Amino acid sequence: MDAQEERPPLVTCPHCGSVVPSGDFCGHCGAHLTTGSVRRMNAYTAAPAQGVARVAIISTLFPHLPQRRGGPFRAALGAGAALVALLAGLHLFAPATTAAVLVLPVLYLMYLYEVEVYESEPWLVVGATLVAGAFLGLVFTNLTGGKLSQLVLTGDRDTALVLAGVVIPVVAQLLMLAGPVFLYLLRGRFREPLDGLTFGAASALGFTLASSLTQLWPLLAGPLVAAGSPVDWALRLARLGLLVSLINACTTAAVAASIWLHRYDRRRTGRPWHATILSAVVVAFGVQIAVGVTGFLVDDLVVDVAILAVMAVVLLLYLRWVIHDALLVEGAAHEIGPDGPCPECHRVVPTMAFCPACGAARAAAPKQGRRRVSAGI
Repeated sequence: MDAQEERPPLVTCPHCGSVVPSGDFCGHCGAHLTTGSVRRMNAYTAAPAQGVARVAIISTLFPHLPQRRGGPFRAALGAGAALVALLAGLHLFAPATTAAVLVLPVLYLMYLYEVEVYESEPWLVVGATLVAGAFLGLVFTNLTGGKLSQLVLTGDRDTALVLAGVVIPVVAQLLMLAGPVFLYLLRGRFREPLDGLTFGAASALGFTLASSLTQLWPLLAGPLVAAGSPVDWALRLARLGLLVSLINACTTAAVAASIWLHRYDRRRTGRPWHATILSAVVVAFGVQIAVGVTGFLVDDLVVDVAILAVMAVVLLLYLRWVIHDALLVEGAAHEIGPDGPCPECHRVVPTMAFCPACGAARAAAPKQGRRRVSAGI
């Protein structure tokens, strides 16, 4: 039988009006054909087996990873957390601190190479995001740390609050965006919203890593075994190594993704409010100021960690919402391409913006896999 005759029949999508292969999802706009759901909140575009309203670090910050390849990253994240807890329990606070602040940046560096989001310019992307972010974090923390300490010692709490709660968070957020904006302006080939998201998260993680190590250098240079409560240190390291890193990565990724979406989305109208540049900027800078004010005013460590945990959860959900809608954006009309295996569900389907079988966005697939499909390999 001719290969063309084996293809699924064509149907008209009731949402976008495109003629697409029949299946559960429209290959052009991603709408759920069998239920008529355009929003498809039960099928996250980067990982359709998950819902959009799900707290998941890996499938949110690592959207290019297919589900089957996300397992090792989840295991590594869990192993890193267990190692930090073990070192803290043994009173090895300096090694525990180093491990805590390194877990997410190292995982993200591995992710960049796993999915080749940098295409043919790995050193430029890594340098403009992780490395540049780390350098800016080091310089910024050295410049502001002494001034803030001086204000606290002199009792000028009002000025210290403005510095710690507004100036430092706002400037830090701007610096975390510097590397991604550089790539946006000078490398137009990185045009997909998930490119911006990845660059933003990498820059923020590099910045947070250097900033944290600079602040805690006296501890790292101290004795190997130190006195103190392992529980208190576990909370401090959870705050520093996970929550602050997650918050910084989410805020920067959301702003960067919305900036990239502005260039990618050809409709310019009807874009969801939460995916606009203005809303992402308001959320990002608002959260950063809230974190700064909380850290300055709240003395109870448990309360501080609880507040930051709530912020991190809300931001993860917000970022997934941004990713979901960015991948649902209708760009130029996509032709029905050659048959090939879907990177997510592995079923052989016509190559389109979305898999007709599982609804996974092709833009969320690893780039090397997309190049092989386009080449007919």
